[in-house]
Amino acid sequence: MLGNDYFRLAHNDVTGKPRLHPLAVDLGCAAALLAELIGTRRVHVEDSAISVADRRPPEDSLMHVILDQLIAEEGRRHDIRTWLNFLSKQAQTQLAQRLLRNGHVRISPVRRLGRQTGVLYVPVDMNVAAKPWALLSQRLRRHEPLNYDDLALAGLVLATGLESFLLDGATSATSEFLRHQVGRLWPLMRSLLHHTHAAIGDAVLAHRT
Repeated sequence: MLGNDYFRLAHNDVTGKPRLHPLAVDLGCAAALLAELIGTRRVHVEDSAISVADRRPPEDSLMHVILDQLIAEEGRRHDIRTWLNFLSKQAQTQLAQRLLRNGHVRISPVRRLGRQTGVLYVPVDMNVAAKPWALLSQRLRRHEPLNYDDLALAGLVLATGLESFLLDGATSATSEFLRHQVGRLWPLMRSLLHHTHAAIGDAVLAHRT
């Protein structure tokens, strides 16, 4: 699933540590959840506002939870930035828990000065954890056509600043190919990615100041 693949890309495939600023990972995971609903045509984006297009419960329990939240606020017409900021508070943990339920990660306590200060979700199998970025990186370096799921994941990579990791050592032509391919995404996804990139910039800047 897209959210699982993005979570894996955004975290080290051995240690489980984030590859980006924590705020960027939070917002990227929130965008990945919305992207899953957009990809299955459960929600629609128009003039930066998100609306529910299909109220039928998704089979995935996490998608069911997110869709229910959108339905509960249906009359308010919240924009993408509002939903990104709201969902980002739990999105990373929700995706980690989905991977945990499926047996793909284990919980490792983070300790400082003898006290637990948090947890890491450490991959159970490094090869499984590395597979999404390895396959996407390979396809981009070979300039192969990308399917929708690959395009959406590549878009999230660009929006959140993971392209330097994904294309480490690649030529400028490969970077240009990545951007060209992402530009083929349908307008709903491009709008989500635009607002995700902007939200990350604002959040990281506010944190530094």
